[in-house]
Amino acid sequence: MRRVQHLSRHVFPDPVAAPVDLPSEAVGLARRDRTRRDTISRPKSQFSPAEWEARCKLAVAYRLAAHYGWDELVFNHITLKVPESDRLSDGPHFLINPFGLRFDEVTASSLLKVDLDGNVVDKGTNQGPLFKQGFVVHSAVHAARPDITCVWHCHHADTVAVLTSTVGFLPLTQEALSQWGEFSYHPFEGSAVDLDERQRMAQNLGPKKKVLLLENHGPLTAGGSVEEAFFRMYMITLSCSWQVKAMAAVGGDLSKLRVPSGEYLASLKRREEHIVTKAKDDVDKKNESYNEVEAMWHAARRLMERHHGASSIYC
Repeated sequence: MRRVQHLSRHVFPDPVAAPVDLPSEAVGLARRDRTRRDTISRPKSQFSPAEWEARCKLAVAYRLAAHYGWDELVFNHITLKVPESDRLSDGPHFLINPFGLRFDEVTASSLLKVDLDGNVVDKGTNQGPLFKQGFVVHSAVHAARPDITCVWHCHHADTVAVLTSTVGFLPLTQEALSQWGEFSYHPFEGSAVDLDERQRMAQNLGPKKKVLLLENHGPLTAGGSVEEAFFRMYMITLSCSWQVKAMAAVGGDLSKLRVPSGEYLASLKRREEHIVTKAKDDVDKKNESYNEVEAMWHAARRLMERHHGASSIYC
């Protein structure tokens, strides 16, 4: 996988000036806000090159989540395992947002580094604590699946709407088909504050699947990279938006929707696997190969860099 070499350019950020000329009441409130953006970022040199690259990727992921509405002001999380942390005695470690920062405020150095027991190994820029619910959900996957590097969870409105229905996730579009066979369900247990739920979540995700649909709660996607977890979340949320619109268009009458049969779905998956792994037509032979997942990620990354400015993310 191609490394994100451009990240090395962004080493020292321009510090954000502290607010001035505020009323005394506002100054008092601001002083109690650990998430103020006038905190000075930490330099790249304080982290290993591999960890810094991971931090930069995850900071982009949080900006993307805010852009697509996959955040809930200060709630929801995306986590990324720190490279080579599996080898540590207290490893693996993973990065997570400090509670209290908006997703569009997360930077590379502000991220917390935690272990599977809930210990904060690195406080980042000390702009917020570890949020328990986020730790419970994400540590469940990181502990059970060493193959998974990134875990992405949100409460996307249309996806939650689908998951509150007994209809569930339907294979109505090609976006939905891209994740078919990759997901399982986890029953609703309310707010994720029970550490024992981690075992049940891991069991329902299973040893191979990359998407866990939390009933009455929201989607969780995972991958061996940030790129893969992003791709799966993009496809799941878009699929659910199409499904909500389609069901509204027919007044909720499933008999009026073109829902492929199980047999037809199986044939589509077999055809796709055959084309991808074995068959190459004339167009394939005449053109260079490409990676759809990486292409989508880099397009989204460039969008965030243009919108926010690279120096405000990689700092």
